[in-house]
Amino acid sequence: MRSVAAFLVVLGSVGLIGCKPSSSCPRGQFLLRKQQCVLCHPTCSECDGQELFQCTTCGVDEDGQERFLQQGRCRTHCPRGFYPDRGHYACLPCMANCELCTDGSMCAKCREHYKLQNGVCQTASCAVGQVQDPDTGECIDCEMGCKTCSTEDPEICNSCAEGYFLFRHQCRRHCPQSTYEDWGRGLCLPCPAPCTDCRGNARCLACQPGYFLNGGDCLKQCPQQTFSDSSGWLCQSCHTSCQTCHGPRATNCDLCLGGNPPVHGQCPPVNCPLGQYYDKARMVFQEWGGIQCVAQGRVSVVDSCR
Repeated sequence: MRSVAAFLVVLGSVGLIGCKPSSSCPRGQFLLRKQQCVLCHPTCSECDGQELFQCTTCGVDEDGQERFLQQGRCRTHCPRGFYPDRGHYACLPCMANCELCTDGSMCAKCREHYKLQNGVCQTASCAVGQVQDPDTGECIDCEMGCKTCSTEDPEICNSCAEGYFLFRHQCRRHCPQSTYEDWGRGLCLPCPAPCTDCRGNARCLACQPGYFLNGGDCLKQCPQQTFSDSSGWLCQSCHTSCQTCHGPRATNCDLCLGGNPPVHGQCPPVNCPLGQYYDKARMVFQEWGGIQCVAQGRVSVVDSCR
């Protein structure tokens, strides 16, 4: 008998009250394993477990402190957005978009981006770069650089802030290749074909294969006094003495200014009339004629090109 009495004392010391034939326990206790009634946490009036967060009802604790149920805990104060209901000793939610209230029908302070009118929170106009959440009514930030954005997804931009350019519903500081920056409309617009890169809609910086860049234009054939440089798809300028040239150097002339053919692939710095050569010794133009004259002309031309 003494050992049984000692065991009951031990049970009492750890909060185990004893065996109950029924499933009910006194207020402030819960039934453990359908056998013993165990004390709730001191803050709980009723509970379904011994932990702090296992309260089911609250009230005035043993120190005379009012406590209110919120998410399984008996709190002395309700969090923001809730008010203490002393009829049920529970934290009940304030009205929509209300941050502080004394009951469920009168708000004292609204959440950010809402304004208080007659105790009710009304939607305030969202600032630039924000959009109203269709579910909560709150103003939420758009993606960085957006001036306006989609209500469904704030990362989808509809227009951009100053200094940003809209490209595929994103606002960028700089437009990607094959597009150019339209400062007036804040857009990245595609370069005109056959440009692969450009500065504005009228100046190409690079061309598609098969086109040669010439002064901001992409051409199939390079103009006169230029030659096609396929290594960089550029139109390179001929030497000033050439009327036409073929490259790869600017002095590789096909025809000289004035219509004369080049000598040894080069043109003299003096523009001779067609059918004449420049006699450097006499400083006059001479007619081509005979082998000796041609030879002399060649010598004169070569000398003048040195």
